[in-house]
Order: sequence, then C-alpha cells, then structure tokens
Amino acid sequence: MDTVNMIINVIAIMAGLTIYIGISNTKWGKAHQQYQYAIMLGAILLAVIIGGFIRWLVIVK
Repeated sequence: MDTVNMIINVIAIMAGLTIYIGISNTKWGKAHQQYQYAIMLGAILLAVIIGGFIRWLVIVK
C-alpha cells in the first residue's frame, strides 16, 4: 500500500469530520438539525475535494 496516499486519505477524512463538527456546532447548524444528512454529505464532498487537491499537489508538483 502506498503510504503517501494513505496519509492523504486520513487527512481528508479528518478534514471532513472537522468540517462536519464545525458546522454542526454553529448556531446555524443547531437551528437546522433536520438537514444533518445534507450537511454530512456536503462535508464528505468537501473532504473528497480537499483530498484530491492534496493528492494533486503531491503528485503533480
């Protein structure tokens, strides 16, 4: 297994979790708890984008 890709995946997962927790703990997030599924999907999407960007920086640059 490629160690660099594993580290990038862990960073992306932690970024997504941080984004989700950050949004959920805001006043807006607490007021819109019925949208937690959509917020979670958005956080996962952002984590994928972040992971792809990091992977692009490491591999292309």
